[in-house]
Amino acid sequence: MKTIFRYTYIGLLVAAIFAVGTVVTFAQDAQDPCADAEGQTTLGDKFRAEYSLKDIPGRKKAIDTGKNFLEKYGACESAKDLSEYLKTTLPKMDAKLKELQEAEAKAALLTRFDNGLKAKNWDEVYSAGKEILQKYPDEFRTATLVLGSIGLDETIKVPRVTKWNDDTLRFAKAAIADLEGGKEFKSYGVSQFSYKNKEDALGWMYYTIGYITFFDKNDKKQGLSSLYKATQLASDTKTNPIVYQSIGTYYFDEVKKLAAEVDTMIKGQSDTDTPEVAEKKIADIKAKVALVNGTAEAAIDAYARAHTLAKADAKLPAEYKASLLKTLQDLYNVRFGKLDGFDMFVANTVKKPMPNPLEPVKPITDPDPAAATTTTTTTTTTTTTSTSPAAAKPVIKPVGPTSANPTAVKPSAVVKKANVKKKAA
Repeated sequence: MKTIFRYTYIGLLVAAIFAVGTVVTFAQDAQDPCADAEGQTTLGDKFRAEYSLKDIPGRKKAIDTGKNFLEKYGACESAKDLSEYLKTTLPKMDAKLKELQEAEAKAALLTRFDNGLKAKNWDEVYSAGKEILQKYPDEFRTATLVLGSIGLDETIKVPRVTKWNDDTLRFAKAAIADLEGGKEFKSYGVSQFSYKNKEDALGWMYYTIGYITFFDKNDKKQGLSSLYKATQLASDTKTNPIVYQSIGTYYFDEVKKLAAEVDTMIKGQSDTDTPEVAEKKIADIKAKVALVNGTAEAAIDAYARAHTLAKADAKLPAEYKASLLKTLQDLYNVRFGKLDGFDMFVANTVKKPMPNPLEPVKPITDPDPAAATTTTTTTTTTTTTSTSPAAAKPVIKPVGPTSANPTAVKPSAVVKKANVKKKAA
């Protein structure tokens, strides 16, 4: 009985194993993708429907569905036609999707830039502009002009806003390098930062660098270099009075400094000086006075141009024009001790080429005042000229006006730019 039971058990176990094997084999047959005709049809139809969608989400869905189809049925003979099509088409669809995504991101970036300009959100303009120039430097080179302009308009405000000046200087210099290097600009600026042509853009970039360097960075010499270049180009800056006024402020400050030095030198004379010391002091004073004269005339030259240009522009405020005239008259009076001949001197000055402020000022020595003493006798008449130290002390009037600062009058009406139709970035 025991033996019969044992074999019976084994027989049942074998039967169970075969039964399981049969089930497993059946299940494997049921999961064979190549036998899944309905699944192939459903997924193929889904791809065809999504393929007709041309937007980014639709294209992405179609690509994902196509890849899913290849993964499941790519090796099936029954799916060969669609599989072969997908193998050649999906890479093209991937490339097209990437183009669409890049175009969408590009459009969003340009919109950020444009919206920042409209809102005068300069942080956003610089953020978007830098990214634009990094990704599309040749296509949107004109953005360099915008980023090289913002600081000027902010610096001329009262009070000044200098937050963006370092970026402005960097991009203004980059714009000059590109313009002078002959690189292509599809337009010369955007929106309120638009310029008429290459020369006009160059003039404004030089003016921007000069003004910010001069007044914000307090680097007068370097600022003068760029300001002077702005006067030499066929740009609106050539007829902008602030450009010349800015140059004039440099000479104006020099006149005040030199006049103070002359005053100190005069006070340093003493009746106890030896003749040699006295003569040396006189010579030094005369040399310094000659430099005052030359510097004053350089200042007059710059202010004469600023005054003449402002006077001819009906749009400029009367107070600004009056400020320029007052400073010009004060400088003329310092130089000549009177206002006689003022109008003629100014008219003749502006007809001449403007001196380069980077070149040393030429001293101007006026004739010495002569003390003539005539002695008459019955036989001879003798005339002598005295040059004693006491008689040779020059008289330098104090320089009093403080209206040389071009921001003393709100300059928004003075900083004129070309009224160019707005262009997209």
